[in-house]
Amino acid sequence: MAFQFKNGLSGAAGTVLWSRLGILVVLCLALAAGPVYAAEPASGGQEESGESAAGVALDRIIETPLSVRESRERAQRAVNELSRDIQDLKQTVVTLNKDLRVLEEDLLFPANTRFHVFVSLNVGEYFRLEGVELRLDNRVVSTYLYSAEERQALAKGGKHQLYLGNLSPGQHTLSAFFVGQGPNGREYKRGSSLRFTKEQGPKFVELAVADSEARQQPEFMVREW
Repeated sequence: MAFQFKNGLSGAAGTVLWSRLGILVVLCLALAAGPVYAAEPASGGQEESGESAAGVALDRIIETPLSVRESRERAQRAVNELSRDIQDLKQTVVTLNKDLRVLEEDLLFPANTRFHVFVSLNVGEYFRLEGVELRLDNRVVSTYLYSAEERQALAKGGKHQLYLGNLSPGQHTLSAFFVGQGPNGREYKRGSSLRFTKEQGPKFVELAVADSEARQQPEFMVREW
């Protein structure tokens, strides 16, 4: 009897007990989950607070006169370095062009047959050079018209290479015809000739134009170097 009563009591009580245990488990789970749900909004609030704090910090970072000056100095140094690099490159190109021109002259005009003709100018009062025609052995080999900038360069002592070619050894005649303006702006034409002997090796001839104070007119000369 005791065993049956116990079993019967256990069956009824067990149902109630399991029901209560189920409710208790649900409540425990709810209580356990409560802090997690409550903590999530708190976490979001902290992130928002961190972002707002970072935004405030960025807003407080401003450019001062010192930082602006340093930035400008760095930029200027970079520009100066770039300018130096460009100038070095230009100088390298100029040097290369000179070397190439010398090499070209050596190939096209061997030293034994090379013939140079230059123009020099020392005038200003009695003549203004405008152009030159050059004839070698009655054959026109060069004509040239001068600009104001070129005349200024010649007046400062420069020499213009009017002609470069090959010339065989022997007797030759060189004639130059100068065109320009004389005193009072009148047109002026004058010719000058030179008979010379070309030998082995390079030959240089200068066409010189100069004012003559004694004669108050320009003088035209063709002379050998």
